[in-house]
Amino acid sequence: MEFYEVINKRRSIRQFVDREIPREVLERILDAGLKAPSSNHQRRWELVTLTDKNIIMELAKFIRPYPCRIGEPKTPQQEMFKIAYPRQRTMMEEAACVILPYFKQKYPLSEDKNGYGLMDYGAAWALVENMLLAATAEGLGSVVHIPVKKEPEQIKDFLKVPDGWALPALVVLGYAVKDPLLPTQVKATVENKVHWNKW
Repeated sequence: MEFYEVINKRRSIRQFVDREIPREVLERILDAGLKAPSSNHQRRWELVTLTDKNIIMELAKFIRPYPCRIGEPKTPQQEMFKIAYPRQRTMMEEAACVILPYFKQKYPLSEDKNGYGLMDYGAAWALVENMLLAATAEGLGSVVHIPVKKEPEQIKDFLKVPDGWALPALVVLGYAVKDPLLPTQVKATVENKVHWNKW
């Protein structure tokens, strides 16, 4: 798939069919993530990659499905809430693979007064985006789940992750169902979002 076609086709997919992803496909996606730029060129990442369905199902128990009380969405954001909130756990349960991209957290964001913590955090998100684009190029659906509340600690304990490692997101992969639920895209174009040389 041509690069800009991949950019335009990438969407957050939250409904998957029951189908394994070949190991070589996953390795290409993981390798793409690991090619991302990193803070001080250190690549302090460890990718916990789950393909065992039993482990994925156990992990999903820590993910809280949020109810959505929006009946008739009036905005793309409300449409996204209606689709995404109730599917936080089920998208994990249906996934063929869940990747947990841990990064070494030298500077905690809550105590960081100089912005240094954003370097490793930002690099982790570059890694995540590379994997999302690679998954799209491979014909897979993908979505991220941001761990909230007790989820980071529960997942850390479950996977026996050492101290000092932070989890910005869970990358959820699988083959999409036919016609998955997708909210209307918010229009973001060069014409309406880009300022040249000044605000």
